[in-house]
Amino acid sequence: MDKVVSFSKDILPLFTEVDIAHMRRLKVYLDDYEYMSDRDHAAAVDRQLSGKRMPPSTRGGAGPWPDDHIALFRAWIDGDCQP
Repeated sequence: MDKVVSFSKDILPLFTEVDIAHMRRLKVYLDDYEYMSDRDHAAAVDRQLSGKRMPPSTRGGAGPWPDDHIALFRAWIDGDCQP
C-alpha cells in the first residue's frame, strides 16, 4: 500500500519559517491547509517549486527544494491534498 502524504506531517515541515513569512507578503499562505489544498493554489506553488523559483535562498531561506521534496509535494497533490 502506498503511503498517504499528509500536509501537516509531510508537506508543511518542508517550508521554513522564512519561506512562510516571505510568501505571506506575496499573499501565498504556505502554512494554511485550506489555502494550499485549493488545486489552483497547489498547482501555482508546484510550478514555482519545480521551476526552482522558490523557496528563495535570500534572507535566510533554504533555497530551492531538491527533487525528492518536489516529488513528495506532487504526491500530496495527486493524493487529493490530504490534511
